[in-house]
Amino acid sequence: MKGIIDALAAGQLQDAIDQAQSLVKDDPANLDLRAKLIELLCLDGQLERADDSLASLVKRQPEWLGGAANLRQLLRAQQARVAFHQGQLADDVVAAPGEALEALVDLKAKLFAGDVEGATKAAERLEATRGGDGPFAEVRDCDDSLGPYLECLGTDGKFYLWRFDEIAAIQLHGATSPIETIWRRAQVILNDGREGEVFIPLTYAASSDSRQKLGRETDWQEQGQLVTGLGLKLFLVGDEAMTLLELATSDIAETSHAG
Repeated sequence: MKGIIDALAAGQLQDAIDQAQSLVKDDPANLDLRAKLIELLCLDGQLERADDSLASLVKRQPEWLGGAANLRQLLRAQQARVAFHQGQLADDVVAAPGEALEALVDLKAKLFAGDVEGATKAAERLEATRGGDGPFAEVRDCDDSLGPYLECLGTDGKFYLWRFDEIAAIQLHGATSPIETIWRRAQVILNDGREGEVFIPLTYAASSDSRQKLGRETDWQEQGQLVTGLGLKLFLVGDEAMTLLELATSDIAETSHAG
């Protein structure tokens, strides 16, 4: 197990997966090793394989059903998130209807289709919808294809898209597992009084290499005038770029808690 931990610490996700697979092969009855491999598959974005492995794990150990069910719901939400970034608005996506959502969906569809000019126009429409009320109203994702939206994975299997001007407070919990280093458990409170526990992705959906997937770095892609992100998410507050962890402990967050 130490080899897996060391590989993750070095940002070598594939090496960690290879070591976990080798350990499981040598000790197939070790359910803790199988659970660790499932976590690593989630980090790597191998969602279907992780889901299949969870189903197999529960058959071997039925008392793990509760925890496995929760993770499978997060996998379902992440699958809806991936589909959304490929221009598909699945039934599992929850967002307030309106001009902003229409512009966002149009932007994602055109960007995935390679229509950079159309995506740029949609991004301009999306940016024009900013300016609401609330403590987080001035926050935006540094990724132009997300702009004023915060992505959240629900424990009900839904993928939530909330505008920052809908949010009254974000309270992050400490990471208790490798998965929570990229999907951070949080309590989100909306301006209308609704609140709930969600998992907020800390990395961009298109992240491709190990360091990006683990949130160890942020890289940017330029497509015409559009800038999209890979790796650790960054949010723009005024002229300052912040991680979600920095945003949650910023003056904005303190003001929202005080209110």
